[in-house]
Amino acid sequence: MKDKIDKAKILELAERQVKAGRTEEAIAEYKKLLSGDAPDLSINNIIGDLYAQLGRTEEAVRSFQAVAGYYESRSYFSQALAIYKKISKIDPENVIIIVRLGDLLISQGFTVEARREYLKAEQKLRREKRIKELIFLYDKLIKLERDNIAYKLTLAELLRQEGFNEEAIIQLNDAAEIHLSRNELGEAEKVIEQARWLKEGDQRTMTNLVEVLKKSNRRKYALEIVGEILKKDENNVHFQTLLGSLYLEERELDRAEDIFSRIVAANPVETRARIKLGKVYALQGRAEKAYELFDPLIASMVKKQKEDKAVGLLGIVLSAEPLYLPALERLAVIYKAKNHKSYLEVVNRVILEEARAKGLTEKMFVALAELFELRPRDKDLIREYRELRRGLGFVDEKTGEADTLSAMEAEEGDIDLLLARVDLYNNQGLVRNARRILDNLNIRFPHSPKIEEKLTALDEVKAEIRAEEIQVAVGKVQDIEAKIEATPDLARTFLSVLQDEGSTEKRVTSADLFADTEILPLPAEEAEEKKFYDLGQKIADEGEMIQGVFAQQLRGDISILEKELTEIVSEFREQVRKKVETKDYETRFNLGLAYLEQGLVEEAIEEFLMASEDPARALECSSIISKAYKQNNNYDEALNWLERSLVLVDVGSAEHFALLYELASLHEDNGDRRKALELYRRIRDWNPAYRDVIKKVDSLS
Repeated sequence: MKDKIDKAKILELAERQVKAGRTEEAIAEYKKLLSGDAPDLSINNIIGDLYAQLGRTEEAVRSFQAVAGYYESRSYFSQALAIYKKISKIDPENVIIIVRLGDLLISQGFTVEARREYLKAEQKLRREKRIKELIFLYDKLIKLERDNIAYKLTLAELLRQEGFNEEAIIQLNDAAEIHLSRNELGEAEKVIEQARWLKEGDQRTMTNLVEVLKKSNRRKYALEIVGEILKKDENNVHFQTLLGSLYLEERELDRAEDIFSRIVAANPVETRARIKLGKVYALQGRAEKAYELFDPLIASMVKKQKEDKAVGLLGIVLSAEPLYLPALERLAVIYKAKNHKSYLEVVNRVILEEARAKGLTEKMFVALAELFELRPRDKDLIREYRELRRGLGFVDEKTGEADTLSAMEAEEGDIDLLLARVDLYNNQGLVRNARRILDNLNIRFPHSPKIEEKLTALDEVKAEIRAEEIQVAVGKVQDIEAKIEATPDLARTFLSVLQDEGSTEKRVTSADLFADTEILPLPAEEAEEKKFYDLGQKIADEGEMIQGVFAQQLRGDISILEKELTEIVSEFREQVRKKVETKDYETRFNLGLAYLEQGLVEEAIEEFLMASEDPARALECSSIISKAYKQNNNYDEALNWLERSLVLVDVGSAEHFALLYELASLHEDNGDRRKALELYRRIRDWNPAYRDVIKKVDSLS
């Protein structure tokens, strides 16, 4: 308690001294607060202001630096930034302060302002010819603008002046490669000559020179230069590979093959030469040889989960004519393991075409089986599979295999008739035939309660039928089906025939056959009274209705009277437009949520746009709209709406940084690592413990 009273008295006395114009005495009083077990370092800010009033700049700067350091140690970077700006005003020539101010501006994401501060420091250091400090400063500038050629050339010259020739050559080659990437060949060659002057024969420099000569159609000169280097160092694998590449680009394939073969023989782990040799084989039409060469590399890359590189090597093999089937099959294995279904489908279709052209029946079967798994509703695939089996004599009408193929081709409206056929086979003791139909129906329509119920019932059946009776039973089934096909009213006739033929089980009734469907073979009961709902008040009920219909479609509960989900939603939205006011923001918001739950993203966005006109919901709606666009892979709009959200919160608030984190994640998902890293760093500087921001910064740095 005494400490608090003493502090209050000191502050009161110091303030009286300031008002009386006794600044020195006031400073002395304030300094008392800097001693003891719990010094108040922020008081240095007041002391610095008083020293500045007295014109004692050096002492003012020291006080301000103390408080800036105090703020930085506690991650109060905005406050520290303000203090450094204050120092910069009273001591504008202080290079250390200018550079530190630039560093803090970068940490807060203000790169333009940071560059301005660094360039201020650069002017002063250059006037004073402080080369070492300039080298340090240009390193910072290059990190800000990695493609700035002028910065790199200036740094190279500074390094040369200090005798750091190797480092200067690195900067010169960096600059030359930027010129090359922009196809500025003349400028690139000038820079390369500077590097050659510093060190003749530098590998990177000479490689860049060869690249310039190639691009400027001076390949003969490029070959001469590489040849001269290899005369001096005949075992230089890098330039051997470069020479082989020059021959490869000139399509002098025999020479290229000779060079790359020798490199690979002497250095089996020399990957670059191995890949080049594979390209030579592919151009020569020797796909099998290329595949054999790449096989260990592909296996290694797949093991290291570098599938994209493995695919690239297979692409080289597949560039050869004709297409090499083992490479296609290896590609299919990789895509299947990575669950890249669209790519897998394309590859299997190519395999199918190649196998068909070469008459490779077994490979056709494999490709068709893979494609059927990917596209179980593709009628053309099913038809081709069926024709292939029939053509080879694999389809036996008497065993019911034709029925299984019919099940594979079935539409949802055919389910009930095929299930009736299952009952027919079951009644005749042909359980295996019945199971084939059910198994294939289950593949086409997974999670259908009707099919699952039949499968369960079939598991309990233990039909005993002698081999000599199978032919009779199948013939009986075929006779019944012939009657059905001759009758227009298929469903009703099927029922009557089943009832007429009798059964080892109880007789089949229409109620049994259609118990789980909405098909009514008999006249319907009088319709129930229709109910109408107030959409404005019953929005939750309507959302559940949509969800129920959607789930029903997925289960396969198909009615002959059923409408498509899109049609239901369309009609529902029309009713909403008629009965719900545009400014009924709560209803619009709830409706948007209902649509979003069903995956109807575009409809959801439209509702949230209307709901966002309510100021109380604007922030939440903008955030949800951003996520909805992300769900649709529309990153541009997702970023746009998240940036709108940022405008609605206070800068520096917890909500502000939460949205910044979401924005950084969006940039990261969209492949913009630089912007993501910049934002994650701002969040880290605000609060290093926030979520996983430290890991994010480390992974992107």
